[in-house]
Amino acid sequence: MLDEGGVKITATGLIYSSYAAELDLTIENNSGKDLSFISGSMGYSCNSVNGFMVDDGYLNRDVGKGVHRYLNCDVANGKKANGTIKFSYDSLMLYGIDEIADLEIGFDMSDDDYNHTYSGPIQLKTSAYETHDYSTDHYQETITSGAAMSTYGYEMLHFSQDPLYDRNGVKLLSSGVMKNSDGSTALLLELQNTTDSMVYVSTSDIAINGLTVEPSTWSSDAVNPGKSRIVDVQLSSVLDPETWDIFGITEIGSVSLSLGQKNGEGREIAPKTSIEIVVPGVNAGYDATGTEIYNKDGLRIIAKAVMEDSADYSDEMYMYLLAENQSGKTLTIGDQYGSLSVNGYMTDYMGFSQELEDGESAVLSVWLWGDSLEKNQITSPEEIQEIEFTLEVKDGYTTADESKLTIQYGK
Repeated sequence: MLDEGGVKITATGLIYSSYAAELDLTIENNSGKDLSFISGSMGYSCNSVNGFMVDDGYLNRDVGKGVHRYLNCDVANGKKANGTIKFSYDSLMLYGIDEIADLEIGFDMSDDDYNHTYSGPIQLKTSAYETHDYSTDHYQETITSGAAMSTYGYEMLHFSQDPLYDRNGVKLLSSGVMKNSDGSTALLLELQNTTDSMVYVSTSDIAINGLTVEPSTWSSDAVNPGKSRIVDVQLSSVLDPETWDIFGITEIGSVSLSLGQKNGEGREIAPKTSIEIVVPGVNAGYDATGTEIYNKDGLRIIAKAVMEDSADYSDEMYMYLLAENQSGKTLTIGDQYGSLSVNGYMTDYMGFSQELEDGESAVLSVWLWGDSLEKNQITSPEEIQEIEFTLEVKDGYTTADESKLTIQYGK
């Protein structure tokens, strides 16, 4: 696979075990330095199988009698190591992969001074390569099949091949809204890179039923030249399902988001472009009612609720607001740092800062730190009577307004 700079990586076998396809490797290091090898990590992932980018291929090394699953395989200078890259059957089958015709594997090699060398994707062809049908979209056939839904316990609420995105050689081949057996919901985007260079595709500005729930970058995924990637946007992670009711979201009627592109050096090669996936026949609205705490020059803010963090181990709370911008301008709204108090006591928290375009509505959340609330004898949302903070509104770099807002609860 690789033989340069004193480093030699050899693929020695492909084994189908009980739960995964396992690519065995031998790594020889005669570079003059101790090196760490990474493949398939969040920091460097350019692995693919049969033309689809995959993220679960990870490098581990057998040590002694046990199997230690390290993302880093360390090889001292002058030594060798045997390693394995594993691809779980469950993830491969959902891509429609029931035989491996080819793999592309990339390695990140780093020394003790954190100098990194990247191999780029290296292709391996198996005995199935010559007869494999690359012209058929096996992912689309599988993800929409009743057999796959029954086996893996999900329901496709919506699936479309509408060509909603085609920029700079990157195309959207399909989109789908999936609901898992645990009730969680995800948006699946099938993107194909037709260029001759690796492209990083980012998702941001995610809105559910017309309500922006995640304005920042949610994901950034590498797509090798000529390859496809399934971008998985977990809508139940973007906005906690326990809060959907307070915003009147009972089902997914539409999802909009922005797609952007960067090259391997991190330079923008295509600006963000917004797309919208609409589920036919489903109510795509939200509930804008609540306690109005601000209404000035076309900007309206509504207090919704204070809720406990849904995680069992957490004692944090969140204050939820809804903002609607009908000002005719793009505004940036946020809280004045350190201005928030709960029941008259200054409280540690993490506030918000969000840019709202004209006509945009968004969820705003303020994270109230549990230990700070407890010091002020507040252990549940029902004990919160009043929250006060200072709102800052900016038009570009100019401060348009500063207002102290008070929210009364339980009255």
